[in-house]
Amino acid sequence: MIERYVAELNEALCGPRTVKADLLAEARDGLIDAAEAYEETGLDRASAERRAVADFGPVATVAPDYQTELALAQGRRTAVLICAVLTIQPVAWWMLLSLVGHGTGTANGAGYDLVNSVVRWTGGGAIGMALAVAIATGSGVRHLGPRRGLVRAAGFFAFAVCAVFAVLGALLTFYSTATESLLGVTGLPMTALLLGIPLVAIAVSGRRCLTAA
Repeated sequence: MIERYVAELNEALCGPRTVKADLLAEARDGLIDAAEAYEETGLDRASAERRAVADFGPVATVAPDYQTELALAQGRRTAVLICAVLTIQPVAWWMLLSLVGHGTGTANGAGYDLVNSVVRWTGGGAIGMALAVAIATGSGVRHLGPRRGLVRAAGFFAFAVCAVFAVLGALLTFYSTATESLLGVTGLPMTALLLGIPLVAIAVSGRRCLTAA
């Protein structure tokens, strides 16, 4: 009975695997403890497990609270990922230019300088917003409550970050004096690795936010 119940609860939930595994293990342990307590009162094992499951509540009733916790965890992960990627991106861009043989001190023109300034300001703002989301879905739950709407907002924010910085990254590449090297046979794989893949990871995490919420 207990294992069947936990399996049904597992099917009803979606979210970060490690957090989900911890929640299911906690539920299983609680049910086992309750069943053992009923056994000590004289019930057989099957009846004890049945009583423990009945006390715990139907999956349809229990799952929403568990799902909220999973959604908040996914929101935090997405926000932290955005902070990490946007903090590391300037270093990644410098590394990329160095790998293709162009230093960051190379004159790139007014267009490049303008886009680069937009990237810095937009990146700082996005990091600040991501930190706010991380706090709101973490310790802020004590004050704001477990609002799954914040997780949906985190998902849409992740998509917005991907779209904005994909465009800005393309403009930086276009205005850079290293354009041919960055999009060449040797430069393109590195450009995708250092700039493209992190944005894809953010998009995937954002989609998981919307699914979990």
